[in-house]
Amino acid sequence: MAPKLWEDDQNEEFGDWRIDVVGRLVNDLPAAYPGGPSHKAGSPVYSKVTGVRHPIHNIVNFITPSPTALALNIAIGAALEATRLRRTMAFVEVPTPRGSGKSIAMENLTHLYDYFGQFMMAATFSFQALETFSNWIISQKVKAPFKLLRRDVPVEFTPMELERFASTEEKLGAILPTVLDVETPKGKKSWQNFVGLKQARDSTIHLKSYDSFTEDADKESLFYQFLNSQAKDLPKTALEMIEYFLPDSNMPRWILYAKRKIQ
Repeated sequence: MAPKLWEDDQNEEFGDWRIDVVGRLVNDLPAAYPGGPSHKAGSPVYSKVTGVRHPIHNIVNFITPSPTALALNIAIGAALEATRLRRTMAFVEVPTPRGSGKSIAMENLTHLYDYFGQFMMAATFSFQALETFSNWIISQKVKAPFKLLRRDVPVEFTPMELERFASTEEKLGAILPTVLDVETPKGKKSWQNFVGLKQARDSTIHLKSYDSFTEDADKESLFYQFLNSQAKDLPKTALEMIEYFLPDSNMPRWILYAKRKIQ
């Protein structure tokens, strides 16, 4: 059963959906210092506040966002924009060496290129969401050295080293299943979708010449993938993988909002 949203989530009492941790006070909270704020039971409470040094304002505090939610928001926005741009493209009939075909009308090239750019953003930040989510779980759950195979030899990594040196596939396929005591997603549909997302992201970040130009219409170049895929599937894949590791009873608020945005 899906977790129930706070009844007042719709009126944004809790603030921006990308806030990392939010809840309600169980008891009244008196002022911590003379003239300071006090809060009644039931008031929203934010357990993570970040302070950064500023050259003019000395210290600037803000409610800490979820890095995963930030990445998802960019990915979802790009995917929705790519979907909109796809509907604006006009195709014209053209002859080709292999028979009749279609070409993007000259006046729509700007839309096509913008579409490619939004697709690249959706792929990059959907994958980034999984990377930051994995690192968050590691920081919360790994408290001792963790062994990974390197050239068939077990090597111990500290939690910080895991975040830095383990690949996203290792994190999602081995580390998170171990520390959360769940079955690995490998071999499941969600893993197949993740592999496709990773391929799109890798081709985007490490763009090779054959991914930007090819005369072979059957070759699955990066642009081939973009024209034959749905941009919204990228953030949906990230959300699907994140949900795999989290119980319904402990689903962060930002996941619920992200799912609504990409429906």
